[in-house]
Amino acid sequence: MPELDNYWLRRTRMNRRRLMGGAATAGLGAAALGLVGCGDDDDDDTKTTPAATSASGSPTAAASAAASPSAAAKQKGGTAHFISANNTFDTFDIDRSRFSPIAVLFGYTNLGVMQWQSYKDGKIGGAIAEKVEQPDKQTFVFSVRPNLFWHNKAPVNGRAATADDIAQFILRNKGGKLLDGTDDPNFYRKSSFQTVDKVEVVDPKTVKVSMTKPDPFFLNVLAGAYAKVQAPEAVKQFEKDYSTITADKIIGTGAFVLTEFAAEGKLTLLRNEKFYTQVNYDGIKYVPLFTDQAAQQAAFEQKQVDAFAPVQNNVLEDLKKRLDGKIQEIKAFSANPQAGTYYGGAKPWNDPNLIGAIFRALDRRAMINSLLQGKAALAGNIPPTQAAFGITEKELITFPGYMEDRAKEEAEAKKMWDAGGGAALGEVIVDIPDIWEGLYSGGSALITNQLKKVLGNTFTAKVQPYSTITTKIVKQQYGNGSNNIWYGWITDITDPEPTLLNYLQYNSTQPQFAQFGVKIDKVDSLTASLVSEFDVSKRQEGNKEVERELLKANGAGIPYSLMGVTSTLVWNYFKSQESAPFVTSHLVGTDAWFDQKDPTWSGRQA
Repeated sequence: MPELDNYWLRRTRMNRRRLMGGAATAGLGAAALGLVGCGDDDDDDTKTTPAATSASGSPTAAASAAASPSAAAKQKGGTAHFISANNTFDTFDIDRSRFSPIAVLFGYTNLGVMQWQSYKDGKIGGAIAEKVEQPDKQTFVFSVRPNLFWHNKAPVNGRAATADDIAQFILRNKGGKLLDGTDDPNFYRKSSFQTVDKVEVVDPKTVKVSMTKPDPFFLNVLAGAYAKVQAPEAVKQFEKDYSTITADKIIGTGAFVLTEFAAEGKLTLLRNEKFYTQVNYDGIKYVPLFTDQAAQQAAFEQKQVDAFAPVQNNVLEDLKKRLDGKIQEIKAFSANPQAGTYYGGAKPWNDPNLIGAIFRALDRRAMINSLLQGKAALAGNIPPTQAAFGITEKELITFPGYMEDRAKEEAEAKKMWDAGGGAALGEVIVDIPDIWEGLYSGGSALITNQLKKVLGNTFTAKVQPYSTITTKIVKQQYGNGSNNIWYGWITDITDPEPTLLNYLQYNSTQPQFAQFGVKIDKVDSLTASLVSEFDVSKRQEGNKEVERELLKANGAGIPYSLMGVTSTLVWNYFKSQESAPFVTSHLVGTDAWFDQKDPTWSGRQA
């Protein structure tokens, strides 16, 4: 990706459309919702999707991937060693999780009904379903892949996958209820399944799904990073205990079997010997070194881990020089934008002056330069990874919060703070995720000092686990009478198009909206129309309008700031799956491999 090479030297003046990049290699990046349409305007023809389907000519994120040999030429053998994000696992019930490490883990172990075969080419392919037929725009018929088996763990015990597995997965997510009938707000994808009208098991290998109306995004929903199918009998046995995260609770049909798990981030996965096609790695091991850069570097240089993403530029350049010809650098956008959220449906943050003041007081360029050493892009509510649907950076920097005139931003922020009675709030608590602060040491001080300098109040950082922050978001505790905000990585982007995510998050009729609570009538009407729009060009222009309205409202509950760019170093023997700014761990089993004939393989620890 040559366009990323000097990005941080030209950052604010560059058109984001030239920057579509990849996320880190297998499991190294974190990972959640937004879609490309697969619709067809022909009501009469039957449409069949076998191995892959192109997303109706939709613009897609460009991705970086080395030329890949045929499956037969890929060597089997070797256990991959990666670095985990430490203790960032919320629940082993994927239907009720939105933590990126969970999406990465389930990408290894569990297949979805469908999956992204290539983000670069905009192709969705079969997973549990070997093919899908669409006899009309409101009907999907899925055929279960033959010779596909669940992992040999109780209570599933290695049985064959069936149509009922697909049916129960769709019905559970549509209903959003626990087995005892309780509504659970943690079914985060529930809204995405509401166009489903009826699910019928035609025979053990065929399931028919009827829709209430044509849905341009249903196949994309089924290919989502968190849309992994769990066995019904496993859900029945473990639903009440999925928060006790042990290896026996993850049972899938994927390329790898989880055999060891420790909450601090130590994991072991082994090849699923009954997977329907060749799996190249013998297994995968994770070690919890995410916040210890020195330990990561030492492990990488000794070939104890296969990849390393230095935070410091001097470390990156030193390694590239010392190991020249032996390692490669992969530059990539992160999957997770940096921002925070607040609840704008009640005091104090329902005052546009107050939330606008914070929005403008944050110095995004200082964060890019100081914390990320220039390796990041400014991001509005539609980040650079979905650039075909968002406004250009040239336009973005005309909006408050992104302007180059820092003195003007700060003066206007202070006026808004005073107009909203900000001084009377007293101390404001800023929650910071522990692993974010661990990676960007001093980040919390930079943010709180910025806010205090511009607005005058005392802003106090409180380092918290992500699980605590997520719980507070759901309970509307960033607001609703509490002088509390937070900053860090927000939910990952899982699709090259933001249409569905914008609808789910910002449309006031949707459950997720209740977490943010900033109602904008124009955004309601725009997002409602876009989720039924089959014309990609109209969705592009419509989403740009949505972003403009959100920026006018200071982020509307989700004030984006930036999208990091990661430089990941890998040894030459390491051959990755396609790299894209989304979760790609589902491709590791079939596409990633080790070139054991490469000279750098020598000395690698088993």
